[in-house]
Amino acid sequence: MAAEIEVRDLCKSFPGDRMYPWRPPRPPTVALDHVSFRVGSGEIFALIGPNGAGKTTLLKILSTLLLPTSGTARIRGRDVVADDGWARAQLALVTNTERSFYYRLSGWQNLLFFASLYNIRPEVLEARVAPIAKSLGLTETILRRDYRTYSTGMQRKLQFTRAFVLQTPLLFLDEPTSSLDPVSAEEIRHAIATECRARGQTVLMSANNLLDVERLADRVAIIHHGRLEMIGSPSAAAEEGVVRVLLRSPAEEVRAAFRIWAAGPIGARTTDWGVEERAGVTLLRAETTDVRGAVPSLLQALWAKGLSVEQVDLRPFVLEEEFIRRVVAGRAESDAGSAVG
Repeated sequence: MAAEIEVRDLCKSFPGDRMYPWRPPRPPTVALDHVSFRVGSGEIFALIGPNGAGKTTLLKILSTLLLPTSGTARIRGRDVVADDGWARAQLALVTNTERSFYYRLSGWQNLLFFASLYNIRPEVLEARVAPIAKSLGLTETILRRDYRTYSTGMQRKLQFTRAFVLQTPLLFLDEPTSSLDPVSAEEIRHAIATECRARGQTVLMSANNLLDVERLADRVAIIHHGRLEMIGSPSAAAEEGVVRVLLRSPAEEVRAAFRIWAAGPIGARTTDWGVEERAGVTLLRAETTDVRGAVPSLLQALWAKGLSVEQVDLRPFVLEEEFIRRVVAGRAESDAGSAVG
């Protein structure tokens, strides 16, 4: 598969600020630390990570809005620093803080203006806008209204409409469904899945909403402390035979009930298990060699003890758990390094 995006040893650091004139500046902030990855043609590649991990910085470098400190970033075989003008014509960027639209122009007038920068004629623009606007619920009445009257959801939908009508080979998305209600978020996910897949568009997406990643991404990587680590496919069967039960019951009661069940004939097939409390709920995770037999038996045992079962999850790979595990492990390593230093 040809690489549409190729990043090698990319580093970006920001100089430390000076709180007071008589004090030395703080150490530089490292946003990206030797990041390397490739994205193939037509692939939807997702970046996840905690806030401030470097996801937006990476997108801005690839979009020619920031210069890297070192390393190389190429799109379609050409360097984004050396050929920045050419690179900008190859991509569309949708950010989560949009300020480029003109508030006193209507949505349609804004689209006309930005399309003219790409030499797209009005009749061509109208033909491209119609199906996209329909799928996103942007009626003609809405498009004729001033942009300043738009809600957050309408503004985001107009951003996507502008990005889709440009029909660039590359599309960069920074938290595409942030601040959106569930219906609007689902409409945008559907538009990304249908429009980008239909035209073979290559998508690089950063996301805090892991549902976006699970629904859309072919591959996913996590950025933490500026370093990138590949996870692979969100649908990869990494843990076959895993049962996760979410309960609204104290952890100690869940452990006691599980130990009794594990001593029985079906529970004895458990190879590993654990219980942890998370934000007012308890997560029971068990690995077993007999999922079909374990689930009904386990639920009956929990209910018999009066425990409140809220959710049962049999997915082989849960991105949220993987995200939490890696971020917590990364923080532990960082704290240990600080203590040693």
